[in-house]
Amino acid sequence: MTDERLILAERSGRLFTLVFVACVAILGFALYLQHAKGLYPCPWCIVQRLGFIAVGLIALIAALHRPGPGMGVVYAVLGAATAAAGALAAGYHVYLQFDPERLAACAGSPVERLLDRIDIGSWAPPLLQYDGPCRLDPWTFLWLSIPEWSLVMFIALAIVLAFLPRLVRA
Repeated sequence: MTDERLILAERSGRLFTLVFVACVAILGFALYLQHAKGLYPCPWCIVQRLGFIAVGLIALIAALHRPGPGMGVVYAVLGAATAAAGALAAGYHVYLQFDPERLAACAGSPVERLLDRIDIGSWAPPLLQYDGPCRLDPWTFLWLSIPEWSLVMFIALAIVLAFLPRLVRA
């Protein structure tokens, strides 16, 4: 590899590491809210956690790989698409919280049945076990609820990952 390609690979590795650390921090805060504050996740919260796990794993693999420009784009697109899917899940959760009819139908929803069928709560119970209802919890920070913050974080991750190849070359 040429010196320039090595420098680009090192930069992309560092940026992917930052994305991974952000995902770990987000999941850590979710665990804090769950285990220290008693805000138990609902099925849609678990879907969002799975989204952060997926984005984090993509970023971790990319960070360890230290890809050159071509593979860096592949990892960035895959991560951005995964973050966009997480944003859709978070956006739907926000929509649920503001629609009382749909909110009442959250229990027993197809998502909950799917999560039950694959027994996701047994994979990593402290992280993926859900017991909470799909309702607006009283917890807010800067006037945003947990799903609204999740939406913001997914959008931020998608933007960073979408522009990561350009940031590497800067």
